[in-house]
Amino acid sequence: MGRHAGGGQPPAPWPRRLGRAVLRWAGRAALGAVTGAVVLVVLGWAGITGTSARALAAGAGVLVVVAAALAATVPAPAPHADGPPGPPPRGSAPGPRSDDR
Repeated sequence: MGRHAGGGQPPAPWPRRLGRAVLRWAGRAALGAVTGAVVLVVLGWAGITGTSARALAAGAGVLVVVAAALAATVPAPAPHADGPPGPPPRGSAPGPRSDDR
């Protein structure tokens, strides 16, 4: 009964779900590592070296991983009933007008 009554598809086997999760987190970790490396290079170029540069680079990498994980929890936008939105009605868009006003 209700919206949960539909059979739907059964969940994927656990090895496939585990593989997807590992790939998802590996991508996030790679993005964080690249971000940390870029921050470390830029800080070295700016003359900031040593422990502070490594700490800032690690912080930036962790921040990117957390932000990517948080962004993955945002739901997809709802589809429009009539399809994608079209152009605005004539006369409401900025720009030159046909009657030179």
